[in-house]
Amino acid sequence: MTTGAVLIGTFAIPGTAHAAGPNVTDAHSDQADWSVLDVRLNYSGSIDRITARLRPAGSDASTAPVATITDFTYKYFTSSWDGTWASGPIHLDTLGDYTVDIEATDSSGGTTVRQDAGTLHYEKQPVFTGYSVTPTQPDIEHRTVTATGDMAVRDPSTRETVPLPGATVDLTFDGNDKATAVTDGAGHFSVSHETTDGGWTFAEYRGDLGYAGSSWITVSPKAAPTRFVLDKSSFHVTANDKFTVTGTLQYQSGDGWKPLSGIPLQMDYKNCTTCNPSDSTTDADGRFSFSEYAYGSKEVYEVGFQPYPYNAFIQRTATADVTVAATATPKFREFTARQDEYARMDVTGIVDLVGREGNDRIAVDIQYSPNGRTGWSTRKTVQTSNGSQFIVENLPGYADGYWRLHYAGSTTKDIKGGVSTSLRRYRALTRIKDANASPEPVTKGRTITVKGVLQERAAGSATWKAYGARKVQILFRPKGKKTWYLMSTVTTKSNGSFSKGFRAQQDGTWVPVFLYPDSKHFVGEGAEDYVDVR
Repeated sequence: MTTGAVLIGTFAIPGTAHAAGPNVTDAHSDQADWSVLDVRLNYSGSIDRITARLRPAGSDASTAPVATITDFTYKYFTSSWDGTWASGPIHLDTLGDYTVDIEATDSSGGTTVRQDAGTLHYEKQPVFTGYSVTPTQPDIEHRTVTATGDMAVRDPSTRETVPLPGATVDLTFDGNDKATAVTDGAGHFSVSHETTDGGWTFAEYRGDLGYAGSSWITVSPKAAPTRFVLDKSSFHVTANDKFTVTGTLQYQSGDGWKPLSGIPLQMDYKNCTTCNPSDSTTDADGRFSFSEYAYGSKEVYEVGFQPYPYNAFIQRTATADVTVAATATPKFREFTARQDEYARMDVTGIVDLVGREGNDRIAVDIQYSPNGRTGWSTRKTVQTSNGSQFIVENLPGYADGYWRLHYAGSTTKDIKGGVSTSLRRYRALTRIKDANASPEPVTKGRTITVKGVLQERAAGSATWKAYGARKVQILFRPKGKKTWYLMSTVTTKSNGSFSKGFRAQQDGTWVPVFLYPDSKHFVGEGAEDYVDVR
């Protein structure tokens, strides 16, 4: 009844520990071989000796053991104070369950005895034999793997096996995908599966005979090199215009390259981690397309793989750079032109360079045209910055016409030229017709009469009309002086005429003027008239 490490004894295990020793956690049949006894101990130091005594399950503790096992090998480590020891295959004459009593002694001599530490399940055991998976390194063109093996029943006493037909085998592929097979008359099974991610592949049996598990085999797909073939890798477009990047994603097949379909891709600014990438998925021919709006003087985009989903069959490190230069365009965000009563212009403006973030200095022309279509001439050029306001005051202007802002552009800075909308600015002209101071000469102390007719002419008209009920100022400049003095303000009659007398005091020049027009008229004046006072 005994072989090797199996000894038959006739003595009972004492019921208490001889000295403080290891803690016997449990003892049981090994899952892979039920005739092997696993003993788990919690201990300090090291273990010198383990003795297991087997008696029929359900028997009294005083029952003589049917076998005593002393040859144990350290099997696996749980922690520095916890481990499992295993016996060799045990030979018993009778199948069945056996209660295990354990005696364990550590290196300090401490001994622990534990009755009913577990059960040895000494029965015919279902087992897997010849389990294999091929290939273990599938590639993108050969994704199908096949798991094959045999199921048998092993007798623990003879170690002989017989086929197990009609057994249901549960298989796991890719670590989580399930499949089922039934063994044939020879106990053989075979299942094919198209792998996606690889990972552990194993078989399990859960039937009337108990549980059996195969070895775990790792399937590691071979990742094919990939590359992006762009139709065009550089673009030069106008800022805010759409550009489209197209190309083909390919994988290496032998010495050649083939299109790769159904792969999610993205395009984003190169080395940007906070941007918003655009997405595309390759079609049946491996083609992809991205569309974006150009901005910035020169940007580099990167075409690459999306972070997810993972694809074990391809290398996802390939990228392709796309260079996009954008020609900036001027946008005249503000343009005002105010005309005063002397035809002087106050102009303000803001020019944005669309497609530029920096403060580029540009030269902006203030231009005039009589008709707004042709004959544009530059009246002043100002230097300004991108997005900054400029102001020009008292620019000599015209009675009527069109004004605009103009930027010629820059080939050096890659900026297009452009013009603002045009603004028409005009007022009605005024004049004092037939202005006269009389008599000439005049005797000192006598009356000098200043008179004339105030007239207006609307913009675009050639006809002068009376301008009545308006204030006209009469000015005088003494002989030899440069200063004009206001002598009086008179109101024109409905026909625009006015007349005012003054006592002659000294030689000098008289002139009637229309100095304070409304917002629709210019100032006007009459002819100067010198009067000699004697």
